[in-house]
Amino acid sequence: MKYQFRCDGMLTLECQSPINQALDKQQASELTALIARDLYAVLGIKDKTALVFCGAAFSSEQLLQPKFPIQQNINQYASVAFQGELYDDKVLSIGASGGLMPDGLQPAPIEQYLCHFPFCLDTNDAALAEKFEAELMHKGMISPPTYEKIKEQIQLQINHANYMSYLDLVAMIHNHYEQMGLTQLWQVIETALLSKEPKTAVISPTHNHFYLVDHLLFTPFFSWSQFSRFFKTDNIKDYLNWLMAQRLSLGAFTSHGLEIKPFKATNWPISEDKICLGQFEQDNIKKSFWTEQQDQPKDHPQQAVFYQHPQAGVVAISAPTACDKISIYYPISANGIKDIQAILAQLAIEHSFVDLTQHSNWLI
Repeated sequence: MKYQFRCDGMLTLECQSPINQALDKQQASELTALIARDLYAVLGIKDKTALVFCGAAFSSEQLLQPKFPIQQNINQYASVAFQGELYDDKVLSIGASGGLMPDGLQPAPIEQYLCHFPFCLDTNDAALAEKFEAELMHKGMISPPTYEKIKEQIQLQINHANYMSYLDLVAMIHNHYEQMGLTQLWQVIETALLSKEPKTAVISPTHNHFYLVDHLLFTPFFSWSQFSRFFKTDNIKDYLNWLMAQRLSLGAFTSHGLEIKPFKATNWPISEDKICLGQFEQDNIKKSFWTEQQDQPKDHPQQAVFYQHPQAGVVAISAPTACDKISIYYPISANGIKDIQAILAQLAIEHSFVDLTQHSNWLI
């Protein structure tokens, strides 16, 4: 039997420390029976339904990804398990074997105290589906037997536990980003999650440019020389603010499953009416760093220079080349500095460290 409505929800826990994220099959089955009873009571379920519960705890970021892959995988396992049956009032639990969940349902390790056990509730009752979204979080405190069971299984003190829908989680994370002053950042993520044809362009006050198409996030990387020229500033702190915001943003986008597509800003400014993905792809930075060349400043040493900042770490690395030029390397990923160091080692170039704010003129 195929149901008209799929209600995506989760059992959300806030604990005093990170939990063991995967329940075995027996634990998942025991907990699923209690959750089914809770949902029937909270939602007043009368018509036939089917419930599928996943006995693995995920972070908010892993659940909130384009096309909601965890829920899609749960639904696929349900379709296979119930295939050929009239699965009225069927209940399916998915648990771990040897500590591992089935393919597509293995949670990424988390250190957060907030986690979620996802489930799907299928129904033909439009009123029930509407009630699920409207009332589950407000009325969805778990029952004492369910609380005791999950506490027994994870063997940790639970600060808070309740049921909520996926849209409840979206709203909660929206508020979290808003309180942190990252509304524009969330605008990109929310568009990727909820729009039927995700596409948006966002520019931050610190000159971070993000172009979203489906699950692809295109963003330009600027050298200090470019940034100074494009945005008419000689204050290196403006560049550092851009860099720190860029790193924070890309970390958030990556955690929510967006594919980062960095590119060189060869043509600037970009016309918002003529965004060309082909040009972005052509200028795509495929390595963990990118380079540009400048005339060598007279006081630049005949060795590689690592430009450091207390908060930003190593921002750039310059090294002399032939014809009174220097190559400037800008790391853009976690492996960037290590990969640049490997190149310098092959060239047998010694290096020194300087304060970026004192020697930013060497990068212009």
